[in-house]
Amino acid sequence: MDNIGSWLWLDLEETQSTNDAVDRWCQECGQPCVVTAKRQTAGRGRRGRSWISQEGNLFMSFAFPAPVENIGEMAVLSGLAVLKTVRCFCPNANLKVKWPNDVLADGGKISGILFERATNGFWIMGIGINVRSNPLKSVAGYRTMSLNALGAKAERIEVLHQFVMQWDELMLLYQHTGFEVLRRQWLDNAYNLGKTIVVRQGTAEICGIFAGLDDDGALLLDTDGKIKKILAGDVMLNNN
Repeated sequence: MDNIGSWLWLDLEETQSTNDAVDRWCQECGQPCVVTAKRQTAGRGRRGRSWISQEGNLFMSFAFPAPVENIGEMAVLSGLAVLKTVRCFCPNANLKVKWPNDVLADGGKISGILFERATNGFWIMGIGINVRSNPLKSVAGYRTMSLNALGAKAERIEVLHQFVMQWDELMLLYQHTGFEVLRRQWLDNAYNLGKTIVVRQGTAEICGIFAGLDDDGALLLDTDGKIKKILAGDVMLNNN
């Protein structure tokens, strides 16, 4: 056990899921904490998808207290923190955030984020960032990307330290100024803002113009002149 920033930190050789590992640990310590692992054998993504955990990539899960009504804002903050992290290593890459919290690098998905409730009432934020390699094809059918493919020879712990710094700085900004500043930063980097997008909700699809984010992080979709608030779903990539 160690510390990274203001977090208790545990780096494991191997675990099935860093989300499950940090859930167990935060019950014991009762403090904000993060678990990383060199190898993850049963990582999971949003909507029951598996996360392909290639060794050398970064698998990290954070546990922290937060009101349930703020989780949409935390999702926006998390995507922005990953984008800023990747930008530090790949300043020339074309980086975009795709709602709710994916990060695209030169059109390929470089990260994934999953929020879950911890057993003790904390929230768990599980994040995977492709550092050394990327799957030829992700479970969702997206083209993928890695820091290495973008020319950055970073190591996973180096990326972890950068992410923690970016997250802590954004959280401090959020606590002092509120969500609006982060919302504007996110929109400045948003994938397909102002363009026609498709949102998949289960087997249903909704088409409309991506009009922005609500003040709680929900997606605003213009469908025939009416604004529809989307709380959950997947914005489909153009290359799907």
